[in-house]
Amino acid sequence: MSVIYDYYDGSQVFQFLSTRIGLPLDLVNFLIAQIAALYVARLFRKPLRFASTGFRHSVCLIIGLVMGYFCFGKQAIHLSVLPMMSYALINASPRHIIGNIVLAASMLYLSCLHLHRQIYHTADYTLDITGPLMVITQRVTSLAYELQDSINKREINSNSTSHNSDDPYNVEVEKIPSPLEYFAYTLAFQTLMCGPVVFYNDYIKFIEGPRKSKGDNVALEPSPRLAVLYKVAGSFAAAILYLTLAKKYSLSVLEELNDPTSEVSQSWSALYLLWYAHLCILVVRCKYYHAWLLSEAICNNSGMGFNGYDSEGKPKWDKMSNIDVIGFELAQNFRAALASWNKNTNTWLRSIAYSRGGRACRTARVYGLSAVWHGFHPGYYLTFFAGGLFTLTARKVRAVVRPVFLDNGPKKLFYDLLTFITTRVAMTYATVPFVLLHLGPSLAFYGKFYYSLHFIAIGALLMPLEKKHSSNGAMKNELPPVFSKDMSDNVSAQEINGETGKLKMS
Repeated sequence: MSVIYDYYDGSQVFQFLSTRIGLPLDLVNFLIAQIAALYVARLFRKPLRFASTGFRHSVCLIIGLVMGYFCFGKQAIHLSVLPMMSYALINASPRHIIGNIVLAASMLYLSCLHLHRQIYHTADYTLDITGPLMVITQRVTSLAYELQDSINKREINSNSTSHNSDDPYNVEVEKIPSPLEYFAYTLAFQTLMCGPVVFYNDYIKFIEGPRKSKGDNVALEPSPRLAVLYKVAGSFAAAILYLTLAKKYSLSVLEELNDPTSEVSQSWSALYLLWYAHLCILVVRCKYYHAWLLSEAICNNSGMGFNGYDSEGKPKWDKMSNIDVIGFELAQNFRAALASWNKNTNTWLRSIAYSRGGRACRTARVYGLSAVWHGFHPGYYLTFFAGGLFTLTARKVRAVVRPVFLDNGPKKLFYDLLTFITTRVAMTYATVPFVLLHLGPSLAFYGKFYYSLHFIAIGALLMPLEKKHSSNGAMKNELPPVFSKDMSDNVSAQEINGETGKLKMS
Protein backbone atom coordinates (compact mmCIF):
# COMPACT_ATOMS: atom_id res chain seq x y z
CA MET A 1 0.00 0.00 0.00
CA SER A 2 1.37 3.40 -0.94
CA VAL A 3 2.40 5.86 1.75
CA ILE A 4 1.07 9.32 0.94
CA TYR A 5 3.07 12.46 1.69
CA ASP A 6 1.06 15.60 1.19
CA TYR A 7 3.56 18.23 0.10
CA TYR A 8 5.01 19.99 -2.90
CA ASP A 9 8.67 20.99 -2.79
CA GLY A 10 8.71 23.51 -5.64
CA SER A 11 8.47 27.29 -5.40
CA GLN A 12 5.57 28.73 -3.39
CA VAL A 13 5.86 32.23 -4.88
CA PHE A 14 2.80 31.85 -7.11
CA GLN A 15 0.51 30.22 -4.55
CA PHE A 16 -1.80 33.23 -4.79
CA LEU A 17 -2.17 32.71 -8.53
CA SER A 18 -2.84 29.00 -8.05
CA THR A 19 -5.61 29.81 -5.57
CA ARG A 20 -7.15 32.45 -7.81
CA ILE A 21 -7.33 30.40 -11.02
CA GLY A 22 -8.05 27.04 -9.35
CA LEU A 23 -5.10 25.09 -10.75
CA PRO A 24 -2.62 23.14 -8.61
CA LEU A 25 0.53 25.08 -7.73
CA ASP A 26 2.85 22.59 -9.40
CA LEU A 27 1.06 22.99 -12.73
CA VAL A 28 1.08 26.77 -12.36
CA ASN A 29 4.84 26.60 -11.82
CA PHE A 30 5.24 24.33 -14.82
CA LEU A 31 3.30 26.69 -17.09
CA ILE A 32 5.17 29.76 -15.82
CA ALA A 33 8.51 28.02 -16.37
CA GLN A 34 7.61 26.93 -19.90
CA ILE A 35 6.17 30.30 -20.92
CA ALA A 36 9.26 32.05 -19.53
CA ALA A 37 11.42 29.59 -21.48
CA LEU A 38 9.48 30.41 -24.64
CA TYR A 39 10.36 34.10 -24.31
CA VAL A 40 13.97 33.53 -23.21
CA ALA A 41 14.53 31.12 -26.12
CA ARG A 42 14.26 34.00 -28.59
CA LEU A 43 17.50 35.45 -27.20
CA PHE A 44 19.41 32.63 -28.92
CA ARG A 45 18.26 33.87 -32.33
CA LYS A 46 18.91 37.55 -31.71
CA PRO A 47 21.44 38.96 -29.21
CA LEU A 48 23.05 35.58 -28.44
CA ARG A 49 23.21 34.32 -32.00
CA PHE A 50 26.82 35.41 -32.44
CA ALA A 51 27.89 34.91 -28.82
CA SER A 52 30.69 32.50 -28.03
CA THR A 53 29.85 28.82 -27.78
CA GLY A 54 30.89 28.79 -24.14
CA PHE A 55 28.48 31.58 -23.30
CA ARG A 56 25.61 29.91 -25.15
CA HIS A 57 26.33 26.64 -23.32
CA SER A 58 26.37 28.48 -20.01
CA VAL A 59 23.05 30.21 -20.62
CA CYS A 60 21.36 26.89 -21.51
CA LEU A 61 22.79 25.26 -18.38
CA ILE A 62 22.02 28.06 -15.92
CA ILE A 63 18.44 28.52 -17.09
CA GLY A 64 17.91 24.75 -16.96
CA LEU A 65 19.15 24.59 -13.36
CA VAL A 66 16.97 27.54 -12.32
CA MET A 67 13.91 25.97 -13.95
CA GLY A 68 14.57 22.66 -12.24
CA TYR A 69 14.87 24.23 -8.80
CA PHE A 70 11.83 26.46 -9.38
CA CYS A 71 9.62 23.48 -10.26
CA PHE A 72 11.05 20.77 -7.98
CA GLY A 73 12.88 22.43 -5.08
CA LYS A 74 15.29 20.13 -3.25
CA GLN A 75 14.33 17.21 -5.50
CA ALA A 76 16.15 19.00 -8.32
CA ILE A 77 19.39 17.56 -6.91
CA HIS A 78 18.60 14.43 -8.91
CA LEU A 79 18.84 16.47 -12.11
CA SER A 80 22.53 16.95 -11.31
CA VAL A 81 23.34 13.60 -9.72
CA LEU A 82 22.29 11.45 -12.69
CA PRO A 83 24.34 13.43 -15.27
CA MET A 84 27.36 13.56 -12.93
CA MET A 85 27.24 9.81 -12.36
CA SER A 86 26.92 9.17 -16.09
CA TYR A 87 29.76 11.57 -16.94
CA ALA A 88 32.05 9.82 -14.46
CA LEU A 89 31.20 6.47 -16.08
CA ILE A 90 31.77 7.87 -19.56
CA ASN A 91 35.26 8.95 -18.58
CA ALA A 92 36.13 5.82 -16.62
CA SER A 93 34.54 3.00 -18.63
CA PRO A 94 36.10 1.10 -21.54
CA ARG A 95 34.97 2.85 -24.71
CA HIS A 96 33.82 -0.32 -26.46
CA ILE A 97 31.12 -0.96 -23.80
CA ILE A 98 30.55 2.58 -22.56
CA GLY A 99 26.96 2.68 -23.81
CA ASN A 100 26.01 -0.56 -22.08
CA ILE A 101 27.45 0.61 -18.76
CA VAL A 102 25.81 4.04 -18.84
CA LEU A 103 22.48 2.51 -19.88
CA ALA A 104 22.54 0.03 -16.99
CA ALA A 105 23.56 2.64 -14.40
CA SER A 106 21.17 5.37 -15.51
CA MET A 107 18.23 2.97 -15.80
CA LEU A 108 19.00 1.64 -12.30
CA TYR A 109 19.04 5.18 -10.89
CA LEU A 110 15.82 6.08 -12.68
CA SER A 111 14.18 2.84 -11.56
CA CYS A 112 14.97 3.57 -7.91
CA LEU A 113 13.19 6.91 -8.21
CA HIS A 114 10.26 5.29 -10.01
CA LEU A 115 9.91 2.82 -7.13
CA HIS A 116 10.23 5.56 -4.53
CA ARG A 117 7.51 7.52 -6.28
CA GLN A 118 5.29 4.44 -6.50
CA ILE A 119 5.67 3.65 -2.78
CA TYR A 120 5.91 7.14 -1.30
CA HIS A 121 3.80 9.16 -3.67
CA THR A 122 2.03 12.43 -2.97
CA ALA A 123 -1.68 13.08 -3.18
CA ASP A 124 -1.82 16.74 -4.02
CA TYR A 125 0.52 17.42 -6.90
CA THR A 126 1.09 16.03 -10.35
CA LEU A 127 4.52 17.29 -11.43
CA ASP A 128 7.17 14.64 -10.78
CA ILE A 129 10.97 14.79 -10.87
CA THR A 130 11.12 11.48 -12.73
CA GLY A 131 9.71 13.21 -15.83
CA PRO A 132 12.84 15.33 -16.50
CA LEU A 133 15.01 12.42 -15.38
CA MET A 134 13.48 10.26 -18.10
CA VAL A 135 14.54 12.90 -20.63
CA ILE A 136 18.05 13.14 -19.13
CA THR A 137 18.33 9.34 -19.24
CA GLN A 138 17.62 9.46 -22.97
CA ARG A 139 20.32 12.10 -23.47
CA VAL A 140 23.12 10.46 -21.47
CA THR A 141 22.49 7.00 -22.91
CA SER A 142 22.26 8.22 -26.51
CA LEU A 143 25.53 10.14 -26.10
CA ALA A 144 27.23 7.12 -24.51
CA TYR A 145 26.20 4.85 -27.38
CA GLU A 146 27.30 7.42 -29.94
CA LEU A 147 30.74 7.41 -28.28
CA GLN A 148 30.72 3.60 -28.18
CA ASP A 149 29.80 3.41 -31.86
CA SER A 150 32.69 5.67 -32.83
CA ILE A 151 35.21 3.24 -31.33
CA ASN A 152 33.37 0.10 -32.44
CA LYS A 153 32.85 1.18 -36.04
CA ARG A 154 34.80 -1.65 -37.63
CA GLU A 155 33.15 -4.29 -35.48
CA ILE A 156 29.71 -2.84 -36.17
CA ASN A 157 30.28 -2.78 -39.91
CA SER A 158 31.30 -6.43 -39.88
CA ASN A 159 28.24 -7.56 -37.90
CA SER A 160 25.07 -6.72 -39.78
CA THR A 161 22.82 -8.12 -37.05
CA SER A 162 24.32 -5.86 -34.42
CA HIS A 163 24.00 -2.37 -35.76
CA ASN A 164 23.86 -1.00 -39.25
CA SER A 165 26.41 1.78 -39.72
CA ASP A 166 24.35 3.09 -42.62
CA ASP A 167 21.30 3.43 -40.41
CA PRO A 168 20.35 7.11 -40.18
CA TYR A 169 19.75 6.60 -36.46
CA ASN A 170 23.39 5.58 -35.94
CA VAL A 171 25.22 8.84 -35.20
CA GLU A 172 28.77 8.83 -33.92
CA VAL A 173 30.51 11.24 -31.53
CA GLU A 174 34.27 11.11 -31.82
CA LYS A 175 35.37 12.62 -28.49
CA ILE A 176 34.06 12.95 -24.96
CA PRO A 177 32.50 16.39 -24.47
CA SER A 178 34.01 18.87 -22.04
CA PRO A 179 32.20 19.25 -18.68
CA LEU A 180 30.51 22.46 -19.83
CA GLU A 181 29.39 20.93 -23.14
CA TYR A 182 28.14 17.80 -21.41
CA PHE A 183 26.17 19.37 -18.57
CA ALA A 184 24.73 22.09 -20.80
CA TYR A 185 23.57 19.38 -23.18
CA THR A 186 21.96 17.21 -20.49
CA LEU A 187 20.30 20.14 -18.66
CA ALA A 188 19.46 22.49 -21.55
CA PHE A 189 16.30 24.35 -20.60
CA GLN A 190 14.57 24.03 -24.00
CA THR A 191 13.59 20.39 -23.48
CA LEU A 192 14.39 19.71 -19.83
CA MET A 193 10.83 19.58 -18.54
CA CYS A 194 9.06 17.41 -21.11
CA GLY A 195 11.39 16.61 -23.99
CA PRO A 196 11.64 15.86 -26.82
CA VAL A 197 15.03 14.20 -26.53
CA VAL A 198 17.73 16.16 -28.37
CA PHE A 199 20.71 14.22 -29.66
CA TYR A 200 24.18 15.52 -28.96
CA ASN A 201 25.26 16.38 -32.50
CA ASP A 202 22.01 18.30 -33.09
CA TYR A 203 22.55 20.23 -29.87
CA ILE A 204 26.14 21.11 -30.79
CA LYS A 205 25.07 22.31 -34.24
CA PHE A 206 22.52 24.56 -32.57
CA ILE A 207 25.09 25.96 -30.12
CA GLU A 208 27.81 26.58 -32.71
CA GLY A 209 25.56 28.20 -35.29
CA PRO A 210 27.26 30.78 -37.53
CA ARG A 211 30.70 31.63 -36.24
CA LYS A 212 31.19 34.81 -38.25
CA SER A 213 30.73 38.40 -37.18
CA LYS A 214 27.47 40.23 -37.71
CA GLY A 215 28.83 42.17 -40.64
CA ASP A 216 29.76 39.09 -42.66
CA ASN A 217 27.45 37.49 -45.19
CA VAL A 218 26.10 34.43 -43.39
CA ALA A 219 23.44 32.09 -44.74
CA LEU A 220 20.77 32.23 -42.05
CA GLU A 221 18.03 29.74 -41.36
CA PRO A 222 14.47 30.86 -42.15
CA SER A 223 12.49 32.44 -39.36
CA PRO A 224 10.61 29.94 -37.16
CA ARG A 225 7.95 32.53 -36.28
CA LEU A 226 5.08 30.83 -38.09
CA ALA A 227 6.02 27.41 -36.73
CA VAL A 228 6.21 28.83 -33.20
CA LEU A 229 2.84 30.58 -33.49
CA TYR A 230 1.22 27.46 -34.91
CA LYS A 231 2.56 25.24 -32.13
CA VAL A 232 1.75 27.67 -29.33
CA ALA A 233 -1.80 28.01 -30.65
CA GLY A 234 -2.14 24.22 -30.88
CA SER A 235 -0.72 23.82 -27.38
CA PHE A 236 -3.17 26.17 -25.75
CA ALA A 237 -6.09 24.82 -27.76
CA ALA A 238 -5.25 21.36 -26.41
CA ALA A 239 -5.02 22.76 -22.86
CA ILE A 240 -8.43 24.39 -23.17
CA LEU A 241 -9.95 21.16 -24.51
CA TYR A 242 -8.46 19.22 -21.64
CA LEU A 243 -9.63 21.60 -18.93
CA THR A 244 -13.07 21.73 -20.50
CA LEU A 245 -13.58 17.98 -20.91
CA ALA A 246 -11.49 16.42 -18.09
CA LYS A 247 -14.37 16.37 -15.61
CA LYS A 248 -16.92 15.14 -18.14
CA TYR A 249 -14.75 12.24 -19.31
CA SER A 250 -12.81 11.39 -16.18
CA LEU A 251 -10.77 8.23 -15.82
CA SER A 252 -12.09 7.93 -12.29
CA VAL A 253 -15.25 6.51 -13.87
CA LEU A 254 -13.25 3.68 -15.43
CA GLU A 255 -11.69 2.94 -12.04
CA GLU A 256 -15.19 2.00 -10.85
CA LEU A 257 -14.99 -1.09 -13.05
CA ASN A 258 -13.11 -2.65 -10.16
CA ASP A 259 -16.26 -2.36 -8.04
CA PRO A 260 -18.82 -5.00 -9.14
CA THR A 261 -21.66 -3.01 -7.52
CA SER A 262 -20.97 0.21 -9.49
CA GLU A 263 -23.24 1.42 -12.27
CA VAL A 264 -20.38 1.13 -14.78
CA SER A 265 -19.87 -2.55 -13.97
CA GLN A 266 -23.53 -3.49 -13.89
CA SER A 267 -25.27 -1.46 -16.58
CA TRP A 268 -22.75 -0.23 -19.15
CA SER A 269 -22.52 -2.27 -22.32
CA ALA A 270 -19.12 -3.16 -23.71
CA LEU A 271 -19.71 -0.97 -26.76
CA TYR A 272 -20.59 2.11 -24.68
CA LEU A 273 -17.67 1.46 -22.37
CA LEU A 274 -15.33 1.36 -25.36
CA TRP A 275 -16.74 4.65 -26.66
CA TYR A 276 -16.40 6.31 -23.24
CA ALA A 277 -12.85 5.00 -22.87
CA HIS A 278 -11.99 6.33 -26.33
CA LEU A 279 -13.15 9.81 -25.30
CA CYS A 280 -11.25 9.58 -22.01
CA ILE A 281 -8.03 8.65 -23.79
CA LEU A 282 -8.60 11.44 -26.30
CA VAL A 283 -8.85 13.92 -23.41
CA VAL A 284 -5.67 12.53 -21.87
CA ARG A 285 -3.89 12.93 -25.20
CA CYS A 286 -4.72 16.64 -25.07
CA LYS A 287 -2.30 16.89 -22.12
CA TYR A 288 0.42 15.36 -24.26
CA TYR A 289 -0.38 17.69 -27.14
CA HIS A 290 -0.30 20.75 -24.89
CA ALA A 291 3.05 19.95 -23.30
CA TRP A 292 4.82 18.59 -26.36
CA LEU A 293 3.72 21.36 -28.74
CA LEU A 294 4.74 24.02 -26.23
CA SER A 295 8.13 22.37 -25.80
CA GLU A 296 8.59 22.19 -29.58
CA ALA A 297 7.74 25.90 -29.80
CA ILE A 298 10.46 26.65 -27.23
CA CYS A 299 12.99 24.67 -29.27
CA ASN A 300 12.01 26.38 -32.51
CA ASN A 301 12.00 29.84 -30.96
CA SER A 302 15.61 29.35 -29.89
CA GLY A 303 16.61 28.11 -33.35
CA MET A 304 16.50 24.36 -32.71
CA GLY A 305 14.65 21.98 -34.96
CA PHE A 306 15.13 23.28 -38.52
CA ASN A 307 14.94 20.24 -40.79
CA GLY A 308 15.39 21.62 -44.29
CA TYR A 309 12.65 22.31 -46.82
CA ASP A 310 9.77 20.24 -48.09
CA SER A 311 8.97 19.53 -51.75
CA GLU A 312 7.19 22.88 -52.03
CA GLY A 313 10.15 24.83 -50.68
CA LYS A 314 8.58 25.53 -47.30
CA PRO A 315 10.82 25.31 -44.20
CA LYS A 316 10.31 22.35 -41.89
CA TRP A 317 10.73 22.87 -38.15
CA ASP A 318 10.10 19.30 -37.04
CA LYS A 319 13.51 17.87 -36.16
CA MET A 320 12.90 18.37 -32.43
CA SER A 321 9.43 16.89 -32.38
CA ASN A 322 7.50 14.27 -30.48
CA ILE A 323 4.07 14.54 -32.03
CA ASP A 324 2.29 14.99 -35.35
CA VAL A 325 -1.23 15.57 -34.06
CA ILE A 326 -3.03 15.35 -37.40
CA GLY A 327 -0.95 12.38 -38.49
CA PHE A 328 -1.81 10.46 -35.34
CA GLU A 329 -5.49 11.33 -35.10
CA LEU A 330 -6.15 10.55 -38.77
CA ALA A 331 -3.87 7.53 -39.05
CA GLN A 332 -5.37 4.75 -41.16
CA ASN A 333 -3.21 2.03 -39.71
CA PHE A 334 -1.05 1.18 -36.72
CA ARG A 335 2.16 1.96 -38.54
CA ALA A 336 1.10 5.49 -39.49
CA ALA A 337 -0.01 6.15 -35.91
CA LEU A 338 3.31 4.94 -34.51
CA ALA A 339 5.24 7.14 -36.92
CA SER A 340 3.37 10.20 -35.63
CA TRP A 341 3.45 9.53 -31.88
CA ASN A 342 6.36 10.11 -29.51
CA LYS A 343 8.66 10.39 -32.50
CA ASN A 344 11.98 11.28 -30.90
CA THR A 345 11.51 8.67 -28.19
CA ASN A 346 10.94 6.14 -30.96
CA THR A 347 14.20 7.31 -32.50
CA TRP A 348 15.95 6.84 -29.16
CA LEU A 349 14.52 3.35 -28.73
CA ARG A 350 15.50 2.45 -32.28
CA SER A 351 19.06 3.56 -31.64
CA ILE A 352 19.41 2.00 -28.18
CA ALA A 353 17.41 -1.22 -28.46
CA TYR A 354 15.88 -1.95 -31.85
CA SER A 355 18.99 -1.71 -34.04
CA ARG A 356 21.35 -3.54 -31.67
CA GLY A 357 21.56 -7.30 -31.26
CA GLY A 358 19.77 -10.03 -33.16
CA ARG A 359 16.67 -9.43 -35.25
CA ALA A 360 14.62 -12.08 -33.44
CA CYS A 361 14.33 -10.10 -30.18
CA ARG A 362 13.97 -6.58 -31.54
CA THR A 363 10.37 -6.06 -30.45
CA ALA A 364 11.01 -7.59 -27.02
CA ARG A 365 14.04 -5.33 -26.48
CA VAL A 366 12.11 -2.21 -27.41
CA TYR A 367 9.16 -3.02 -25.17
CA GLY A 368 11.37 -4.18 -22.31
CA LEU A 369 13.47 -1.01 -22.30
CA SER A 370 10.46 1.25 -22.74
CA ALA A 371 8.56 -0.47 -19.93
CA VAL A 372 11.37 -0.12 -17.39
CA TRP A 373 12.02 3.45 -18.55
CA HIS A 374 8.40 4.33 -17.74
CA GLY A 375 8.26 2.69 -14.33
CA PHE A 376 6.70 -0.27 -12.58
CA HIS A 377 2.96 0.28 -12.40
CA PRO A 378 1.20 -2.89 -13.64
CA GLY A 379 -0.87 -0.92 -16.14
CA TYR A 380 2.23 -0.04 -18.13
CA TYR A 381 3.10 -3.69 -18.63
CA LEU A 382 -0.42 -4.66 -19.64
CA THR A 383 -0.29 -1.91 -22.26
CA PHE A 384 3.13 -2.91 -23.54
CA PHE A 385 2.09 -6.54 -23.81
CA ALA A 386 -1.03 -5.60 -25.76
CA GLY A 387 0.94 -3.11 -27.85
CA GLY A 388 3.56 -5.69 -28.75
CA LEU A 389 0.91 -8.23 -29.64
CA PHE A 390 -1.00 -5.74 -31.78
CA THR A 391 2.23 -4.63 -33.48
CA LEU A 392 3.03 -8.17 -34.60
CA THR A 393 -0.58 -8.71 -35.64
CA ALA A 394 -0.69 -5.48 -37.66
CA ARG A 395 2.40 -6.55 -39.60
CA LYS A 396 0.90 -9.94 -40.32
CA VAL A 397 -2.49 -8.57 -41.38
CA ARG A 398 -0.89 -5.92 -43.56
CA ALA A 399 1.16 -8.57 -45.32
CA VAL A 400 -1.71 -11.05 -45.79
CA VAL A 401 -4.86 -8.95 -46.17
CA ARG A 402 -3.84 -5.62 -47.67
CA PRO A 403 -2.81 -6.93 -51.14
CA VAL A 404 -6.35 -8.26 -51.62
CA PHE A 405 -7.78 -4.71 -51.53
CA LEU A 406 -5.30 -2.97 -53.83
CA ASP A 407 -6.78 -3.95 -57.19
CA ASN A 408 -9.39 -1.15 -57.33
CA GLY A 409 -10.24 2.18 -55.71
CA PRO A 410 -13.46 1.36 -53.80
CA LYS A 411 -11.95 -1.72 -52.20
CA LYS A 412 -8.88 0.28 -51.17
CA LEU A 413 -11.10 3.00 -49.69
CA PHE A 414 -13.04 0.38 -47.74
CA TYR A 415 -9.77 -1.12 -46.48
CA ASP A 416 -8.49 2.30 -45.37
CA LEU A 417 -11.73 3.06 -43.52
CA LEU A 418 -11.73 -0.34 -41.85
CA THR A 419 -8.12 -0.04 -40.71
CA PHE A 420 -8.74 3.51 -39.46
CA ILE A 421 -11.54 2.30 -37.18
CA THR A 422 -9.54 -0.76 -36.15
CA THR A 423 -6.55 1.38 -35.25
CA ARG A 424 -8.67 3.67 -33.06
CA VAL A 425 -10.23 0.69 -31.27
CA ALA A 426 -6.91 -1.08 -30.76
CA MET A 427 -5.20 2.07 -29.46
CA THR A 428 -7.98 2.69 -26.94
CA TYR A 429 -8.08 -0.94 -25.84
CA ALA A 430 -4.31 -1.08 -25.38
CA THR A 431 -3.79 2.26 -23.62
CA VAL A 432 -6.55 2.25 -21.00
CA PRO A 433 -4.41 0.23 -18.51
CA PHE A 434 -1.55 2.65 -19.16
CA VAL A 435 -3.51 5.59 -17.79
CA LEU A 436 -5.33 3.62 -15.07
CA LEU A 437 -1.96 2.37 -13.77
CA HIS A 438 -3.32 -0.19 -11.32
CA LEU A 439 -3.93 -3.87 -11.95
CA GLY A 440 -7.49 -4.23 -10.64
CA PRO A 441 -9.35 -1.70 -12.82
CA SER A 442 -7.17 -2.57 -15.82
CA LEU A 443 -8.06 -6.26 -15.67
CA ALA A 444 -11.70 -5.33 -15.04
CA PHE A 445 -11.67 -3.23 -18.22
CA TYR A 446 -10.25 -6.08 -20.28
CA GLY A 447 -12.62 -8.50 -18.59
CA LYS A 448 -15.60 -6.43 -19.75
CA PHE A 449 -14.54 -7.40 -23.30
CA TYR A 450 -13.60 -10.96 -22.32
CA TYR A 451 -10.05 -10.17 -23.55
CA SER A 452 -11.51 -10.48 -27.03
CA LEU A 453 -9.00 -8.26 -28.83
CA HIS A 454 -6.13 -10.25 -27.35
CA PHE A 455 -7.62 -13.49 -28.69
CA ILE A 456 -8.41 -11.93 -32.09
CA ALA A 457 -4.82 -10.72 -32.38
CA ILE A 458 -3.44 -14.13 -31.47
CA GLY A 459 -5.75 -15.76 -34.03
CA ALA A 460 -4.62 -13.33 -36.71
CA LEU A 461 -1.01 -14.29 -36.04
CA LEU A 462 -1.87 -17.86 -36.98
CA MET A 463 -2.90 -16.86 -40.51
CA PRO A 464 -0.65 -18.39 -43.19
CA LEU A 465 1.78 -15.93 -44.73
CA GLU A 466 2.65 -16.13 -48.40
CA LYS A 467 6.34 -15.69 -49.13
CA LYS A 468 5.82 -13.02 -51.74
CA HIS A 469 4.42 -10.71 -49.07
CA SER A 470 6.67 -11.66 -46.17
CA SER A 471 9.58 -9.45 -47.14
CA ASN A 472 7.71 -6.19 -47.31
CA GLY A 473 10.48 -3.66 -46.92
CA ALA A 474 8.13 -1.05 -45.56
CA MET A 475 7.25 -3.31 -42.66
CA LYS A 476 10.59 -4.70 -41.65
CA ASN A 477 11.69 -1.33 -40.33
CA GLU A 478 8.45 -0.71 -38.46
CA LEU A 479 9.19 0.24 -34.88
CA PRO A 480 6.81 -0.99 -32.18
CA PRO A 481 4.61 1.60 -30.48
CA VAL A 482 5.89 3.56 -27.53
CA PHE A 483 3.49 4.94 -24.97
CA SER A 484 5.15 7.74 -23.04
CA LYS A 485 4.12 8.08 -19.45
CA ASP A 486 4.67 11.79 -19.36
CA MET A 487 1.15 13.01 -18.93
CA SER A 488 -0.80 9.79 -18.96
CA ASP A 489 -1.42 9.22 -15.28
CA ASN A 490 -4.72 9.33 -13.42
CA VAL A 491 -7.15 12.16 -14.06
CA SER A 492 -9.43 12.86 -11.12
CA ALA A 493 -12.45 15.09 -10.76
CA GLN A 494 -10.17 17.89 -9.61
CA GLU A 495 -9.00 18.43 -13.19
CA ILE A 496 -5.38 17.33 -13.24
CA ASN A 497 -5.02 16.26 -9.60
CA GLY A 498 -5.21 12.66 -8.52
CA GLU A 499 -3.79 10.21 -6.04
CA THR A 500 -1.25 9.00 -8.56
CA GLY A 501 -1.68 11.83 -11.02
CA LYS A 502 1.87 12.74 -11.93
CA LEU A 503 2.64 14.96 -14.85
CA LYS A 504 5.49 13.43 -16.83
CA MET A 505 6.43 14.64 -20.21
CA SER A 506 9.27 13.27 -22.19
